[in-house]
Amino acid sequence: MNDTFTEADLAPDPQEKRDRLLAVADRVAALVAVLAGGVYIGGMIALGAGAAPIVFSMLPRSIAGDVMGAIFARFDAVALGAALAVLAAEVTRMVAARRRGRTILSRLRRSCTLFMAVCAAYVALSLSPRINDLHRQGVQRDDTPQGQVLEAVHKRAELFGKIGMGMAFGLVVLSVFTIQPRRAEDEEDDDEAAAPLPPGPRDD
Repeated sequence: MNDTFTEADLAPDPQEKRDRLLAVADRVAALVAVLAGGVYIGGMIALGAGAAPIVFSMLPRSIAGDVMGAIFARFDAVALGAALAVLAAEVTRMVAARRRGRTILSRLRRSCTLFMAVCAAYVALSLSPRINDLHRQGVQRDDTPQGQVLEAVHKRAELFGKIGMGMAFGLVVLSVFTIQPRRAEDEEDDDEAAAPLPPGPRDD
């Protein structure tokens, strides 16, 4: 048996290395989720509260509808990308957290992620194409049967857009608050490394 103390004895064991890698993965995934959620929220606000009122006030209603339909169709691709990003980030965080991720806040975060992705997909893959198809047919939001259909689809798209924004906001907040803290033994190791004892005899 070799009792000689070597530098290898100070190296972290495989489990510690794995835990540190998982902690890094958790933080990176949280950052991705926050950025993707922020992009989705910012885009919805910019288009819904900024672009749409200006376009409809400056252009004839028939042309404005086509313009905003094309703009939202372009943004739908961004929304779907953000939804896929937050889903991938959530899967990564679930794997990285393991048992530590079974908290109420983590479950709420997962629910927000899922509902945001569902809302974004529903609007992008169903409602927006339906609205654009009605616009191409020359349908306007009026008292005609087709106009009432367009009005109903518009209101549904607005509703799910607002729900998606609310879920995205919850996701951003919970992503920050559920980042796994550093383990106590890691902090103690850092403290010991940062403040080594001076050489020489000690007065205990």
